[in-house]
Amino acid sequence: MQAKRVLCVEDDEDTRYMLKMMLGFSDFEAVAAPDADAALRLMDSEQFSLYILDGGLRDARGLSLCEQIRASDARTPIVIFSGHAFASDIEAGLLAGANVYLVKPDSSELVPTIRRLLAAAAE
Repeated sequence: MQAKRVLCVEDDEDTRYMLKMMLGFSDFEAVAAPDADAALRLMDSEQFSLYILDGGLRDARGLSLCEQIRASDARTPIVIFSGHAFASDIEAGLLAGANVYLVKPDSSELVPTIRRLLAAAAE
């Protein structure tokens, strides 16, 4: 069985590393991009089962990237994993097209959420 591929778009190097390791230990193939432009280049040439986006990318394009993905792909699950925790941030992320908005630094729900979303997408 082929590992599910997850694209992690995160501008913080330590968080990118943590995501790759955590997902790898959970039998996912994690690919990381430091910004929206790098993510878009990867999406042009590769297929992913799920996207994890930092809602607060330094280039301020986390939610914009979410909208871009949704405009061309209504099916692939998107998780926003962001330190922006106000209700308005969460609402904006969901309105941009994310399936789920999780707040950093608590990563305890990340893998269970990914599993749930991928199971639902496979139905």
